[in-house]
Amino acid sequence: MKRLVEAAGIIECVKPTRTDFKGYQGKYVATDTRTGQVVIADEDLKIVLEKARRLDHVVVGGRVPYADEPIYVGLG
Repeated sequence: MKRLVEAAGIIECVKPTRTDFKGYQGKYVATDTRTGQVVIADEDLKIVLEKARRLDHVVVGGRVPYADEPIYVGLG
């Protein structure tokens, strides 16, 4: 999986311009860095990475949590 992440050009420190991902809960998303629009959304990270690899100006932002899902921060 690490190889796919490197091949897709994912930069961990890049934050998406969009912060409202309503309707994409439970899916991995990729956004266009110019518009902030979601261009790829799927429940399988591998599919999102493969599709994002072929597009310019796209950042894979990760998985969108459900509203009742805990978000872990830090070490513990």
